[in-house]
Amino acid sequence: MDLRLTRRGLLAGVLAAATVSACSSAPGATPAPTISFDPPGDAPLAVWELTGGLNAPGMAALRPPRLVIYGDGEAIADATYRSRLDPDQLRGLATTLADDLRANAAQKKPTGAPSILDAPTTKLTVWSASGTLTCSAEGLDELKPDHWYPDVLYDARDRLATVHKAVSATAQPYLATRVRVVAIPALEGTAGSVAVGTPVAALPSVSSAAWPPGITLPAPDHDGLRRADLDGDAARAAVRLLTRDLDQRGAWPTYRLQDGTVLRASWRYLLPNE
Repeated sequence: MDLRLTRRGLLAGVLAAATVSACSSAPGATPAPTISFDPPGDAPLAVWELTGGLNAPGMAALRPPRLVIYGDGEAIADATYRSRLDPDQLRGLATTLADDLRANAAQKKPTGAPSILDAPTTKLTVWSASGTLTCSAEGLDELKPDHWYPDVLYDARDRLATVHKAVSATAQPYLATRVRVVAIPALEGTAGSVAVGTPVAALPSVSSAAWPPGITLPAPDHDGLRRADLDGDAARAAVRLLTRDLDQRGAWPTYRLQDGTVLRASWRYLLPNE
């Protein structure tokens, strides 16, 4: 059964938010105003996501944020599990995250930090009535032993990681009426349920399933990737007929289109703000 988490409409009188990017704010700024917990529309209150890094083709296109928290307390981990923070938890988290990302230390870029091959970039975001605070740190976890980044960034990351762990532990599934389907070319001569990026020699040679009717894919981009955000009957067909890579390990089954093209494909639920 497909369900869509209800969202609140726009609140009258919400202040327009100007984006404050790259952990920066004006020098000598006045003390931070009180945090509002009502981002406009479906905009998230706080987000923890990983971008870049070592990803096989298609995995990045399907990868959801690690954690998204909305102004009504709804928390969604990996677009897979959901829970709800109570008002006190929400207020405490939003306030401390904003303090972390506003801190002078968080505004400084590390100098001479080594570049770690294939390390992802951690992006932390919190919304406030005075602006959206965002910090991005390449190799944040990998460089922690060497203290290249300030403690406040790790504090912010750890706060969100604690919520992520709690949400995942509830095992309450996140469901939605909209889904994202991603498909990539299968390696020639291979088929079956295989890990994305697996070498040719390691792939089994078995029959592919026929691509389900009712799910229309767009033309491939220059990398051969096809991505479709679906709603209605097409979304329900995807949920019912395509295999989901629930643990995000890249084990995508293969499917054969009517023209003989063999694809690997998977899907996930879209978040309210996507």
